[in-house]
Amino acid sequence: RINPGQLSQGTTPGTQERFDALMNAQMKKGVIVWSSPDVQTKMGAKDALVQIKNLSTGLSDTFAYYTKAELSKTFKKTMAFQPRVLKQNRGSAGEGIWLCW
Repeated sequence: RINPGQLSQGTTPGTQERFDALMNAQMKKGVIVWSSPDVQTKMGAKDALVQIKNLSTGLSDTFAYYTKAELSKTFKKTMAFQPRVLKQNRGSAGEGIWLCW
């Protein structure tokens, strides 16, 4: 699995675009690949967790914060009940994750 933009760092210009085109072409042929570049771009993993929070596989106290005001208001309330995990809205290599106790 390669996240959108991951091949844009330290590679020949256009590598990400060529990879995305290849994956999209394979999907059009019916070849099963990881989520398409289109889907990854439209719905990042963090947004996906918020979208499924009310399903049996989700957690109802999952939130996404896009403004300082949202973070301040909601995060403080949820911290009163249990430890929280904060994840920045980019990357998937483990960087930008904070465990808040």
